[in-house]
Amino acid sequence: MPVGEKRIANLESYNMAMSKSMIDKMFFMDKIDEAVTTVFDYGCANAVLIQTLARLFPDMTYIGYDLDESMIQNARQRCEGLENVALFSSLDDFWLWAREQKLDLKKTALNLSSLIHEVYSYGTAESIAQFWQFVTGSGFGYLVIRDMCMDVTAHRPALKEDVIKVRSGYDLNLLAEFEALHGSITDNHNLIHFLLKYRYRDNWEREVRENYLPVSVEDIMGKITASGAGYRLTYFDHYILPFIARSVKRDFDISLKDYTHVKFIYELD
Repeated sequence: MPVGEKRIANLESYNMAMSKSMIDKMFFMDKIDEAVTTVFDYGCANAVLIQTLARLFPDMTYIGYDLDESMIQNARQRCEGLENVALFSSLDDFWLWAREQKLDLKKTALNLSSLIHEVYSYGTAESIAQFWQFVTGSGFGYLVIRDMCMDVTAHRPALKEDVIKVRSGYDLNLLAEFEALHGSITDNHNLIHFLLKYRYRDNWEREVRENYLPVSVEDIMGKITASGAGYRLTYFDHYILPFIARSVKRDFDISLKDYTHVKFIYELD
């Protein structure tokens, strides 16, 4: 478990919420070269994505890594019998396995799904730097990123009517806890941050502390470009996840206009 991370109070609820966007998380499979033989799901949690992909594309190899050993134990149970899946809670163990298997990193897609914001939320400056070194410096053929992320223009005054709708339609104690940690929802960026997490009451103690939007789209692109590793952007989409847009409209009568999620695919030249 990363330093400072709170345990998930309701693991079943957490994993169910993560599973709802499963189809969206598979977006990259028809966009990477057919020569790719392996998908490395970094931060795989209980391996729902790996299990799904392994059954849809059985000729490929799937690697799952998660720091949380309890998640990996859950993943191993879920993927029992799938011979094309390898799961790790240690990167050292992964590298040992990769050398033994003679893994071709250039034919491997590194998948970072809903992961970067957690690295920033729970990591130290040192661990964040190590993360980016692993991502850009290991030689993976593809980098696939899907996460909650806004652009730098999101910081502006929020619409007053939207702020009123939230303040009059939600538990003010929970809202006050959010604002104490992340800032007033009168800032548009903070308002949308709140609207991305208000549904997670079962795991509120953990979720309220996590920063869903620690970096901007521009920050992520800058990290990859500045690495000098030779990656080029081959796919980009900045969008609102439909499920979230519907939930916010239903619960607060607010129409989200700012893009809340991003997808990148970078290919190594």
